[in-house]
Amino acid sequence: MMKWRMIGAAAVMTAMLVSVSAAGDLPDLKFEKYELPNGLDVILHVDHSIPMASVNVWYHVGSKNEKAGRTGFAHLFEHMMFQGSEHYQDDFFQAIEKIGGVNNGSTSEDRTNYWEDVPSNYLEKMLWLEADRMGYLLPAMTQESLDNQRDVVKNERRQGLDNQPYAKSYELLLSLMYPEDHPYYHSVIGSMEDLSAASLEDVQEFFKLYYTPNNASLCVTGDFDPARVKVWVEKYFGSIPPGAPIDRLENWVPKLNEVKRASAEDNVSLPRLYMEWHSPAFYAPGDAEFDLLANILSSGKTSRLYKTLVYDKQIAQDVSAVQSSSEISSIFDITVTAAEGHSLEEIEREVDAVLKELLSGGITKNELEQAKTNWETGFVRGLERIGGFGGRADKLNQYNTYLGDPGKLGWDMGRYTNATSDDIMRYARQYLDLNGRAILYIYPQGDLVVQGDSSAMITEPAAAPEPSFAPPSIQKARLSNGMELLLVEDHKLPLVQVNLVVKSGWASDPSNRPGAASLTAELLDEGTKSMNALRISEETKKLGARLGTGSSFDNSSVSLNVLKKNLDPALKLMSDVILNPTFPNEELERQRQNYLGRIQQEARQPVTAAFKTFFRELYGADHPYGQPYTGSGTESSLQAISRVDLENYYKANYLPNNTAAVVVGDITLDEAKAKLEKAFSGWKAGNVVPVDVKNAPAIRKTKICIVDKPGAPQSVIVTGNPGLRRNDPDYLSTTVMNNALGGQFTSRINMNLREDKGYTYGSFSFITGRQGQGAFIGYAQVQSQFTKESLFEFMKEYRDVLGTRPLTDTELDNSKSNLVKGFPQDFQSYSGIAGQLSSMITFDLPSDEWITYVNRIDGVDLNLALKAAKDHIHPDAMLIVVVGDREKIEPGLRALNIGEIVYLNPAEL
Repeated sequence: MMKWRMIGAAAVMTAMLVSVSAAGDLPDLKFEKYELPNGLDVILHVDHSIPMASVNVWYHVGSKNEKAGRTGFAHLFEHMMFQGSEHYQDDFFQAIEKIGGVNNGSTSEDRTNYWEDVPSNYLEKMLWLEADRMGYLLPAMTQESLDNQRDVVKNERRQGLDNQPYAKSYELLLSLMYPEDHPYYHSVIGSMEDLSAASLEDVQEFFKLYYTPNNASLCVTGDFDPARVKVWVEKYFGSIPPGAPIDRLENWVPKLNEVKRASAEDNVSLPRLYMEWHSPAFYAPGDAEFDLLANILSSGKTSRLYKTLVYDKQIAQDVSAVQSSSEISSIFDITVTAAEGHSLEEIEREVDAVLKELLSGGITKNELEQAKTNWETGFVRGLERIGGFGGRADKLNQYNTYLGDPGKLGWDMGRYTNATSDDIMRYARQYLDLNGRAILYIYPQGDLVVQGDSSAMITEPAAAPEPSFAPPSIQKARLSNGMELLLVEDHKLPLVQVNLVVKSGWASDPSNRPGAASLTAELLDEGTKSMNALRISEETKKLGARLGTGSSFDNSSVSLNVLKKNLDPALKLMSDVILNPTFPNEELERQRQNYLGRIQQEARQPVTAAFKTFFRELYGADHPYGQPYTGSGTESSLQAISRVDLENYYKANYLPNNTAAVVVGDITLDEAKAKLEKAFSGWKAGNVVPVDVKNAPAIRKTKICIVDKPGAPQSVIVTGNPGLRRNDPDYLSTTVMNNALGGQFTSRINMNLREDKGYTYGSFSFITGRQGQGAFIGYAQVQSQFTKESLFEFMKEYRDVLGTRPLTDTELDNSKSNLVKGFPQDFQSYSGIAGQLSSMITFDLPSDEWITYVNRIDGVDLNLALKAAKDHIHPDAMLIVVVGDREKIEPGLRALNIGEIVYLNPAEL
């Protein structure tokens, strides 16, 4: 039976404030809902726990709203919505990524959604962007952008449907399950033919009908003031005109009166069986019961299908049962991949036997309770995040779009917790008709033959002769203003890379202004005496150039990559950025807020918190290398930094006699020198005050610093001690030793903690390269319950390599081979070569660094490797930082008895 209802534009604003107190352990989910006069539903949910906000928009349109011959429009529009709008004519992702946010979108049969999770100080901008693409997308839409995204979607179809194992089953099953006039008959991504036939006018009409405020739901969650958000919502969305009423199909669950079969071949290794039945629509009676039934059939080793097919009889590789809920009709699906040597006919018989037993005997009380618990837990987990796919904003919009009420969380969970065995069996017997279903067999591709025999696989091929490689020669010169010039000439491409390397970085920050160097570099291209930030960006794009700024502990830089023919105007632009920055107050304030938001986020990121703590404790808070390794400074220093501070840092450090020009590409030394002289003739030398970066304080005995993160499922472990400078003669021998110890995937540390013990996804050690004294560091994120064991293994590996189990000949040879054979990879790109030259400048490396590299690596023997380990790894005098759940991990760490334990407040970071 078909039911239709009419959706029109609202005429008045309404509002309600609701606290959803759900059943079980589900927390309250307070929200306010109101409606703008143009029909836009607005939902607000406040959570001040972190300075983040999420904007989430659902449009009640999906592939089921498409006309025959015009399939794929809803999904195509999802792509078009990221291409820019009338007042923001740029890629949408750029606007989000540059402020530290994340965003995405998705399309289903029934709805299209978009979301942005950003630092809360950018919330107004996100609302502006969403309003602009809701109300003003069409003026920015061109045939070129349509063609571009149409090709992207076609490639997505090729990748997702045409080039994935078993993917052809998706459209084959749709054709078996639905009649041709059913809205779910075609796939969400559409057909190649329909995508090719879509005209600009077709797409525009689709937008005008469905991308309207009265067909949308806007949800804002996170850290914000509701009163201010209401003003912004009215300001940006209120003037968008409503659309025409929409005829909406409410319910259409087809019925199969026979078994419809199909079979197909695919590029797979094992055959697979699909069985499908029609089932109740999303949120309709019976929908939750089928979710619970799917859990009983295939979730866990004791589930009915898994235990019978995979565990006991071992005739299947895997099995799943899923209730795929959709708005007007759902699908209950069972998928089984056959084990090697077993047929799909055998699999089908065994599945039918399990289903017959279920339908005749029912389910047990224990099965029902386990399924309920799984679903209840899933509801709670789904409330952890304010945004993203499946977060609170998504959930509130889902309820509002499909049920007209965002306050359905408790009701929704109640569908599962209140279900009975009788309910489940009633719906199972009503819908799971073994004589009314679709069955699809996917077989490994046939009609293919082998050529030759397999004996060639027995012997591993020997390596071909070692290729010869000579690093490119470095040419040098000096400009009249004192700036060094290093050049690598390479004419294979008409490109030129120019790096200006200033030999001052974060370590040169005034002691009370950490973050000044980073902000100075950040604002170089945000405004000059003749151009603002937008003009600089526009000019860069016109030249097809890449112009960037950056900074680190020991240097600051401006980089340029451009076609040779555009080098002159590009150098003029680059020189303007270097010579004439104005550090506009408005840009400083924008970056200040960006940095502050970053710091707040970092405090809650365990890996970042662990490394910030480690470097601060290793060097001391007042040491140049003790400041945050992200270069963002501290909250207090950022609040204090003024434009004058940036100007002072710039005047003291951005001097040609404190800078080297690195040039790589299609240019000679004479050309480069002449062009740089012209571009930077106005840059005058000055007095450079060198920075004295002292060594880190000596560690007398091992100390463990615990940063408490209650409830953390993993612990972040950072171990280490002061190391050596990048230009130390022992650096390469230490690199060879560390490569075998913890530098490679196959290193001792990783093979122990990951491959052997299974404590972590990855564990490594490395040496920080610094102008001053660096550090030796070992690092891993481990399962919380294995924190003690993981730290024990770290310390064991350190002690072993010092003498009880030194590196073997094989380990040493493998490490050296890895470094030597990987050496040419660093010279693939102009930017890569320029980066290496920049390191030579920054760390005062000799000019023959590249030429002697291979011989110096080859010269490292077991004695030198052992000496490097003994000189630079000190397990009895080591700093250890662990970020994790103190209550869980502290007893184990104390039991190790390897050093003093101190506690640090996360707020101190």
